[in-house]
Amino acid sequence: MVLLVPELTFLTGLSDLRKNSRMLKEVMWEMIQSPQQHYQRLTGLLRRIRDTPEASQELQRWGLVLATDIYRVRAVGLLGLPWAPGRGGSSGDSRSAQTQGHILPVERINLRHRSFLPAEELGWHREVTKEVPIAVISINSWLLIYPKRLQHLAKDLLASMRSSCGAMGMQVGQPSVQELRDDRIETYVRAIQSSLGSQDKVQLLLCIIPGGRDDIYGAIKKLCCVQSPVPSQVINAQSLVGHPGKIRSVVQKVLLQINCKLGGQLWGVDIPL
Repeated sequence: MVLLVPELTFLTGLSDLRKNSRMLKEVMWEMIQSPQQHYQRLTGLLRRIRDTPEASQELQRWGLVLATDIYRVRAVGLLGLPWAPGRGGSSGDSRSAQTQGHILPVERINLRHRSFLPAEELGWHREVTKEVPIAVISINSWLLIYPKRLQHLAKDLLASMRSSCGAMGMQVGQPSVQELRDDRIETYVRAIQSSLGSQDKVQLLLCIIPGGRDDIYGAIKKLCCVQSPVPSQVINAQSLVGHPGKIRSVVQKVLLQINCKLGGQLWGVDIPL
């Protein structure tokens, strides 16, 4: 059990960093650090707290003591190197990792056209998006809802989805389009309720909302998750603005999310007995 002292904690998030690209890059850099780098940064922080008289005195005033190292637990470690065609790997590779005196089998990550053993430098955002998922769902009956002033973004989104889905092995049919006269919450809710009530089976509801409207996002998710359960995807209009390469990358990630929400698989793991 971990007990947090309210006076020594604060909420964190990325909402305040959107306007500061430099800070956002620094946060993203921290998120992709390796486990060893995270450990070095944490132990460095502990040393700085210990060597700073003001920090030590403040902790003593609260009756708190920080250890010189992070809390350690015994865990199973699986080691391995990435495998690629022509580099000596195969799906029947029997290499194993030795951890805490036990020989453990290595889990192999499977994609549609490639498989590899996980490594510390493995980047899932790169490996998964450039490979065809294992199980792909076709989208035949779905709704697209957007306000009239975002009509051009909706057309670009549909065109990009059609051009990207083929390479990913997905089939995306023509949606039922609902164009809204404004971007009020009540307009979105009424349009969704009317569209879901007039169709027997809807695989997916895709909504484009104006940037910075978290209230609309919350209302759509509450409606689609609680009142009228249906898989939903909400896209911020700001993410669809920019050069074609950026929009294509956003659409590919959206298609991967939709595939998972509809029951598809991005990747699989072989776990030997």
